[in-house]
Amino acid sequence: MSTSNNRRPGRWRIVAAIGAVAAIGLAGCGLNEGNSSSGNTSGGTSVLRIGTTTDVSNFNPLQSLSKTDSWILNAMYPHLLRIDENAKKAPELAKEYTYEDGGKTAVFKLRDDFTWTDGKPVVAEDVKFSAEMIMKYKLGNVAAKLTWVESIEAPDATTVKFKLSQPYAPFAEGIGFWMSIVPKHIFEGAGDLSKFANDSNWVGAGPFVLESATKGQRYVMKRNDKYPLAPGGKAAVSQVEYRVYPDVNTMMLALRNGDIDMMGTPVPASAAKTFENDEKIKLNKVGALGFAHLTYNMNNKDLAKQEVRQALSMSVDTKAIISAVLQGDGQQMSGPISPIFSDYDNTDLQPYAFDPAGAKAKLASAGYRDGDGDGFFDNLSLGVACDQSNANLTRVVQLFRESAAKAGIKLENECVERNTFLSRTKSGEYDIDASQWGVFDNPMDQLRSTYLSSNPGGINYNLLKSDEMDRLINDAAATTDPAAFTQKIKNIDRVVHEQAYLTPLYVENFQFAYNASKFTGFVASPSDLLGMVTAYSLAQVKPAS
Repeated sequence: MSTSNNRRPGRWRIVAAIGAVAAIGLAGCGLNEGNSSSGNTSGGTSVLRIGTTTDVSNFNPLQSLSKTDSWILNAMYPHLLRIDENAKKAPELAKEYTYEDGGKTAVFKLRDDFTWTDGKPVVAEDVKFSAEMIMKYKLGNVAAKLTWVESIEAPDATTVKFKLSQPYAPFAEGIGFWMSIVPKHIFEGAGDLSKFANDSNWVGAGPFVLESATKGQRYVMKRNDKYPLAPGGKAAVSQVEYRVYPDVNTMMLALRNGDIDMMGTPVPASAAKTFENDEKIKLNKVGALGFAHLTYNMNNKDLAKQEVRQALSMSVDTKAIISAVLQGDGQQMSGPISPIFSDYDNTDLQPYAFDPAGAKAKLASAGYRDGDGDGFFDNLSLGVACDQSNANLTRVVQLFRESAAKAGIKLENECVERNTFLSRTKSGEYDIDASQWGVFDNPMDQLRSTYLSSNPGGINYNLLKSDEMDRLINDAAATTDPAAFTQKIKNIDRVVHEQAYLTPLYVENFQFAYNASKFTGFVASPSDLLGMVTAYSLAQVKPAS
């Protein structure tokens, strides 16, 4: 780091102009419910209909974590940065960021042409207010990323300064990408923002703003006529409508029938071939920024034992899962760091080998017995929770139950509706969580969010409280030397692997289906969370004809 007050460029400095991006053809067909059809109409409007399997659970962008929440809210509320189609950070509301004071001050310079839909400009005070409210009420996973912020300044309308208690290299990119910016003049009158529903009269500054919400049916978004990142200053699509379907199979049928224009969720690998003979429907493949995994609840008396977690890891036939669930289109992992972060992935680690006999022996040595001779260890029955709308993970749970039975471990399928699953996971009402992280944009923030005991708003679904892990994570976070930092991340990777706090399953590629005859211009980003429906992507879309 540079000396105090010596201004140092961040990892990038990008001017406001954003270059052209590669267009990906998408499509649209109307619903047979009396509404205007998608694509061009005689009135010059165009409606893009997107399928989802989940309702919005929280309209407050400062604390929401659900996937469909993110799709809709990110189209309304800008972020300082975004992830582009190459998995790199790119400017959104912020033109650039730099560090000052030896890395203890992060400075964002904002664009001056973003406007809230009630006509007021988006200014630095909105950014300052959003961050301060997240800190005050410990809202969402962004609260953990603001842990070291001592104060925030907005010296002028386009400058925001975050004063940190110590240097933290990923700070600007983490906050820039994850934090939603809300209108101060709207939210400041709402009182306790941890209780603010924000479920009507929406004011946004993204390419679209929510107009109506009908739970279980649809969410209708109208165009913001002043959005500077869209060609011509506003999106070509006049309306985006999210349609709610009970499951992925029903959504796939809706796409074939022309009731929707694209699927917001990926097509299960096992179902991708069903679209091969349809000339209108195309598939676009993107990579992953997260990974599928099994997480063990440390508050469970059995799962609190390292031997049990290791035995479960030895009971997962990961290679068979990748073959059966992903048709082989996936990569096995060892520790909690995805191989996409090649500099930090500890390649000295090897995945737990599928060894039911060895798992059974480990449990026997830990004192577990099969007293009634039914083939299962007595008093060792565990539930495996998942989002039942995720076809891949429901199949994973089925295969895991079958393979674990060979090790004498009885597992129960507890897959439920997505919002129920998220609620139970967050509150610790589960034994084993089979899920998939959507986006990790850097390993340090990932480890802090998932394993730090004091994390005020993260995703520590293990409910882990470990002095050792806290020490290792906090020490790494304060390390500014790149080589030392990398080694400390690899060491944490090793500890998580040895403790078997989770069992990584796979990193996969995702395929998104769309009707290629109706819309063009979408810009796909990596991961199932971002995919085709980021704010930037929706702003680039135009009717094909």
